[in-house]
Amino acid sequence: MHLPSDMRIALAGALTPFDNMQDELLQVLIAGQCAIQPSERYGAPVALMPRRERDGPITDALAMDVATWADIEGRPDGRRLLVYCTTKGRFDWWLAERNAGKQAKYGLFSEVAETLAVQKLHYEGFRTVSNACVSGAQGVIEAAEALLDGDCDTAVVVGSDHITEFISQGFSSLNARSSHPARPFDHTRDGLSLGEACAAVLLKRSNDPRFPRLVSYGCSNDANHISGPSQDGSGLALAIERALDGIDKSEIRAICAHGTATVYNDAMEARAFHTVFEGAPPPVFGIKGAIGHTLGAAGLIEVIVSATVATEGLIPPTVGFEQGEVNYPLDVVHGEPRKIEPGYILTTNSGFGGMNTAIVVGPGTL
Repeated sequence: MHLPSDMRIALAGALTPFDNMQDELLQVLIAGQCAIQPSERYGAPVALMPRRERDGPITDALAMDVATWADIEGRPDGRRLLVYCTTKGRFDWWLAERNAGKQAKYGLFSEVAETLAVQKLHYEGFRTVSNACVSGAQGVIEAAEALLDGDCDTAVVVGSDHITEFISQGFSSLNARSSHPARPFDHTRDGLSLGEACAAVLLKRSNDPRFPRLVSYGCSNDANHISGPSQDGSGLALAIERALDGIDKSEIRAICAHGTATVYNDAMEARAFHTVFEGAPPPVFGIKGAIGHTLGAAGLIEVIVSATVATEGLIPPTVGFEQGEVNYPLDVVHGEPRKIEPGYILTTNSGFGGMNTAIVVGPGTL
């Protein structure tokens, strides 16, 4: 769906295992740094947030900090919507309370959500998006639709997740994790690396050229398998085609891919890119080799990074990639950053259950 030219990302921030906000994050990505480290506790390399004194999981506290920052700095007027994105919420905490025979005060998501929406920020509207690994990207789409429908005047989208034993063992049971830091799109890839992060964006209708544009989006559902994508990439291809409706495909400067580094996901994405771009996809990059798969925050962070790339015209290298596949080869940016003309960037995400999202962002002047 093509969006009006005044749909803008007015503010954006992310806190990742590098412990940096938006501008610094792009710099460490451009430098090719990697935050994924071995972990005895989780049995495979992970990218953890720096530990601080706090109550509860650090991503919960940081999500509140980032959302508060977006609320204060953005000084939004009128009706405000908060969209909270997470894959599992505080499942481990909820399960421990239940096993201890206690009555949990809140549900899986609503403890952080209520603190964000009521106690601290006083938003008039609140929505939760929990749709596996597309949660962050789908939250952006949810916010854009709310603005289009007139349900709010500004929308803050917050995504966060922390690594828990439940998440760690869940991915391990699927043989989806690697014993090495993730290698997106590399021919030797054998699994993902988990990461922790939180992020926030403030969306509003504005013609201010300083703000990157949210240009368009598309969604689809494979209805293929509870955890496996359609291997021909048809589901993701459909989402991308919907996002590119009304856009000349030659205008897409690069693709920020989901790039989990699992064998099936990356092969599926490559097929989808070849299908949509008729065998000649634009340059591709991914950031999960640097910060891991940050679950509910992943799609949101990738929208933020894509908007910065669209504006500044500098693609960060894909950490972990050395050599790609022979079939459906991609021009994966790696080794060093690549300079491009500012313009439209496509970012894609896919998740368990078959959900696919595709979002196009662009500089505020286009």
